[in-house]
Amino acid sequence: MDITQLTPSVDQLPTLANRLSLWQEDPWVGHVHPGDLGWHSSVGPEQMARDLRVWVLDGEPIALGMLDGSEVLRMTVAPEVVNDRVVARRLAADLNDAEAGVLAGDHAIVEARGAAALGEVLRAGGWVDDEPWTPMTLDLTGRLDISRLRNSGLRIEEVGPEAADAWTSTHWSAFKGTPFDDDSRARFVQRWTQMMTGPFADRAHSLVAYDADGTPVAVTTVWTAGEGRPGLIEPMGVHRDHHGKGYGVAVTIAGARTLQQQGA
Repeated sequence: MDITQLTPSVDQLPTLANRLSLWQEDPWVGHVHPGDLGWHSSVGPEQMARDLRVWVLDGEPIALGMLDGSEVLRMTVAPEVVNDRVVARRLAADLNDAEAGVLAGDHAIVEARGAAALGEVLRAGGWVDDEPWTPMTLDLTGRLDISRLRNSGLRIEEVGPEAADAWTSTHWSAFKGTPFDDDSRARFVQRWTQMMTGPFADRAHSLVAYDADGTPVAVTTVWTAGEGRPGLIEPMGVHRDHHGKGYGVAVTIAGARTLQQQGA
């Protein structure tokens, strides 16, 4: 079994996202989604490509890892080989070999939920389980209850780069809590615009929720993986001046509705 590991080119990113979409199945276990690549792509397409590791068998990708910093690799394995111990041992060998160029640093974390055989091989080799997190899922095959969105009084708009200031300032308040000075604003707007115009932009739907005064109070971006496949809500945030009003639930429902309309 000849498995090779490579770092893709920028031109290969859309093809990899298409392949990754095919690996998204119900029940979704929380592994890497095309939307994870999309959100990460705010670093720009060149750095995005450098942050990916792809394992290929007979010319086809069978596993993908995305570096989230130098010591964290978020991985997913193709469903057809997820229980293949030969494949798992090959992946683990690269993860354990500093010269393979997969991970750097003195400490390493591999996030590989759903990769059963790989997890077993890594544990047998001395890796230990870290703190788990549980993805929350919502069934979109039936009628979606939007009552909490309707009762929130929010106006939801799907936006593009022209609304970068509203989207980024709301997100910044939700997650940073520090002053959004001119330098921070310029950098974040640039990164968000790169994401919204980059190689995964066709999968992104960014929403801004406005209150009755026309103030942006919550934001989210949702990502599609294709007809009948799980979508991803990443990220979602509420401006810190508007916490406790149910806006987080409302904008999340709006995101879920958008995914449902896209066939998720």
